[in-house]
Amino acid sequence: MGIKKIGCIIVLLLLATSGYAVDLHVLADSLDNWADFKLGCIPKVRVTQLKTKDNEIWLYTNKTLSCLSLSPNDISSLRAKVSQWVTGKDTEHVTIYSDGFELDELVTERFRSRPEEEHYPIPNRRELGCNLHGQHIALWPSHGIYYNRDEDRWKLQRATMWSTVEDLYTTSYAEQVSQMLERAGATVHWPRARYGKDEKASEIGPSGYPRWAEGARYWLEYIGVSDSIWNPVTDKSNPAKDSVRNDYLDDLRCRGHWVNWLKTKGIPVTLSIALHTDGYSQVGDSLTIGTLAIYSINDYYKMRTFPNNRSRILNRDLADYVQTQVVEDIRATHDPNWKRRELQNAGYAEARYTQVPSVLLEILSHKQFADIRLGLEPQFRHDVARAIYKGIGRWIHSQVGTDFVVQPLKVQKMSISPDMELTWLPTIDPIEPSAKPTYYLVEVRENDGPWKVVERTTKTHYNLPAKQGVRYDVRVIAGNDGGTSATSETLSAHIGKPNKPSVLIINAFNLTSGPRWWAETQKAGIVPNSYSIPDGEDGIYIGQQWEFNRTLDWVSDDDCGWGMSYRDQTGTRQVGNTHDYPVLHGHALQELGYTFVSVNSEAIDTIDARWDALDIIFGKDTITSFPELTRWQGKTLVSGALLGTIPRASRTGQVRSRDHNFRFAVTPNPQYLCAENATGQVAKPSERVLARYADSGVPACIKTNNSVIWSVPLESFEDFSSLYKQSIQLLLRSK
Repeated sequence: MGIKKIGCIIVLLLLATSGYAVDLHVLADSLDNWADFKLGCIPKVRVTQLKTKDNEIWLYTNKTLSCLSLSPNDISSLRAKVSQWVTGKDTEHVTIYSDGFELDELVTERFRSRPEEEHYPIPNRRELGCNLHGQHIALWPSHGIYYNRDEDRWKLQRATMWSTVEDLYTTSYAEQVSQMLERAGATVHWPRARYGKDEKASEIGPSGYPRWAEGARYWLEYIGVSDSIWNPVTDKSNPAKDSVRNDYLDDLRCRGHWVNWLKTKGIPVTLSIALHTDGYSQVGDSLTIGTLAIYSINDYYKMRTFPNNRSRILNRDLADYVQTQVVEDIRATHDPNWKRRELQNAGYAEARYTQVPSVLLEILSHKQFADIRLGLEPQFRHDVARAIYKGIGRWIHSQVGTDFVVQPLKVQKMSISPDMELTWLPTIDPIEPSAKPTYYLVEVRENDGPWKVVERTTKTHYNLPAKQGVRYDVRVIAGNDGGTSATSETLSAHIGKPNKPSVLIINAFNLTSGPRWWAETQKAGIVPNSYSIPDGEDGIYIGQQWEFNRTLDWVSDDDCGWGMSYRDQTGTRQVGNTHDYPVLHGHALQELGYTFVSVNSEAIDTIDARWDALDIIFGKDTITSFPELTRWQGKTLVSGALLGTIPRASRTGQVRSRDHNFRFAVTPNPQYLCAENATGQVAKPSERVLARYADSGVPACIKTNNSVIWSVPLESFEDFSSLYKQSIQLLLRSK
């Protein structure tokens, strides 16, 4: 008879002699149902021991209950239920232990304020207003390309699935969180190369890929950090020891050691956060896995206090703040059924080695199709990044007892009027009352000079200068006591030469999106030749999915089954919607000496007859109707991938006109908008075909009486300037 079975019999006999008899499995099921109903926890509850004496009950379980974020009311309710399940009454005194902790010990700061002497002493506290001024935060995306000695090759640390890989996918979150923290006044430190902040991040590293795609180990070595940090466990007397995955383990371990090293260099790091995704999966497209947060009570030396003698239970508080914010924000904005997974105490190196409060966040499952369908959407990643920034801010301010103000969202509905007045509107954050802007910074660039802040105002308008021959590019930043927003889209205006045409540029390209996907009974995945439209740019795309068979499960990272993707684009940046196309068009119009102003399509009220032509930029956005355009009878240049009726009219991106050949981007790249689904047009007898796709022969551009219509985004062409000038001049010359 097994030891476990003997133990259960003994417990049952003890219960019988005390007057109570309960099946521990039934009790465990009841606890599990309660935990699942309460917070959607995934691991099963197991009862390891039950003791009763007089009116006292002591219940010991595995770690599952400790993985829940429980309020005092939750614990009181659970005690009453346990009393009822065990004795038939809810009046007994019940003490519940999970993972060696009494549940009251695990109530976090979010539910019950700790005494001031138990708070973490926040560095530079005097600089901290309602924002994050003076805070130094260590942050990094997961993993990265590393050298595998056993296989003698450089490789990604995780499986390539759904056109991305965790090693690079998490950089999108890390970059956005960093920017938000910095706009709140914090200084952010990365152990990996940070693209667009580290000057050498885009250069090729030892792996043959850009340094920003490599693991932290190689970046720390490159910038001169001591090898005791990036190679912390090498046995100098036995070089063969741990050689199979040495670089892999170094990369994980070095990050925590690096945080501690920063402190020895006088950098007062407040906290650290590692951003990951994991490979947990369940059957079913519609089921999401959700967000897991990991912290460590014990440090590298098995101590439960920080060097300043404050308890490492503060790690749990931090993890709870961040996880809660992420889950609540996703439920409010994207998926009301998004799951909160464990708040887990585990000895992961990135959580255990650091001598400051730290959390390792598993944002979603990169193996679960339902998760990644959301995760490939730029707006989802932005909202999650904003939630992480808010969770960090709220934990920091909970330690000092002050209010945290959330920075505003970027402004919207921007417009430059014919008399050079710039107007805009704030964007109200429906889930953050404190995120209202209280002022705005207007930034202006003359021609191709530097950006300068020309105005700080509480108004939502600004009069631009009107000097002839000067192109004014303009953008707006919203601000409040919590920090500043991301910069707005960029508009442009120019007063041209006398007797030259005037053009109104309408930016109707506001879309960002993930790739298209499809789902059938046997097969599902990312639609081939369908690419995302990043917000600005990112580096998460590694290649097309090529395995669509649902029945194939993960075997290894090289044979990961359903979702498996090519990796030929690993390390390549992908430009998406840069939100500055009026500048691109305006630059060409300036060279022609034309007058122009620009406006976002969402801000159009009227279009009057003073303009010689309209230039409407659809990009890859859907074609929306503007009531104002129905009254417009003048000339129009319009371009966009969805303006035609024949789908995917070109595979090569080659266009031929009578006198010229042009090429546009049909795959993701770091320079031009990818137009993989440029459509073709059908010309009426009265219309003139100006250009055709070289491979299909289908019209790519036609001219009507008053319009020139390109069914491919002009912004996708390598030779945009000459093509645009030809198009606008042809339009304006016609009668």
